[in-house]
Amino acid sequence: MSSRIVEVLHEEHVATIALIDRLAQATAAAAPPPAAADPAIARLLRDVAAALGDELGRHFDFEERPLFERLADDGEDEIVAQLVAEHAAIRPLAATLAAFGRTARENGFTAASWTEYRTTAAQLCASLRAHVEIEEQMLLPLLEESLDTETDARWQAEYAGNL
Repeated sequence: MSSRIVEVLHEEHVATIALIDRLAQATAAAAPPPAAADPAIARLLRDVAAALGDELGRHFDFEERPLFERLADDGEDEIVAQLVAEHAAIRPLAATLAAFGRTARENGFTAASWTEYRTTAAQLCASLRAHVEIEEQMLLPLLEESLDTETDARWQAEYAGNL
């Protein structure tokens, strides 16, 4: 990759896939609910809440503002519409899962809350994995082709400034 912003987004995608793999593995067991005090579960709940809170929102907001606008200007309306719709579907799943995780960190899981958490996690993992794959296969190559050095540097600096 010659574009720095494309490289940064790719690195975030790789980290997201690693996190949802951990989440999918941890939520594969139906019962009993894990103890929220278990260090591995506590760490996962913290990591998921952080990634699904500010980090995911910041990533999606950045894509929607300058990146998708640029692609729409280049006539890529169909892919932009698809990715915006996916963002709209993923955001509430992420917010729900993060809220479940915060509650579980404070109060632990009940059988019912564990079932809800697992169901929401499965939906989120599937949606987010498919979304990242589309962005890796379509969005990032389109950006790589269309970005000039100046825009790439400006966007990378803007994105880094929002960390």
